[in-house]
Amino acid sequence: MKEIIVNFVGSNILIMNTTEIKDYLHKQIDELDDRLLNAIYAMLQSYTQEGKPDVTLSPEQIKELERRKQRHISGESKSYSWKEVKARIKQ
Repeated sequence: MKEIIVNFVGSNILIMNTTEIKDYLHKQIDELDDRLLNAIYAMLQSYTQEGKPDVTLSPEQIKELERRKQRHISGESKSYSWKEVKARIKQ
């Protein structure tokens, strides 16, 4: 059985196998308030069987993405590294 490393905020790293993770999630779901339960349900519903978001773009959105991609490739638009983005946020 595959083990998965789970890092809980404010806690030590815990290694759990798939069965332990499922048991933990079942217990937590039983204790959730309705607001969080609905949020988790909506998140799970947004994924397809392949585990990818089920997102459908309109023709206009696809055209805009292509336009932005071409501007990026041509050097017409500025790109930022993740390090630069984080630094700008902290300013």
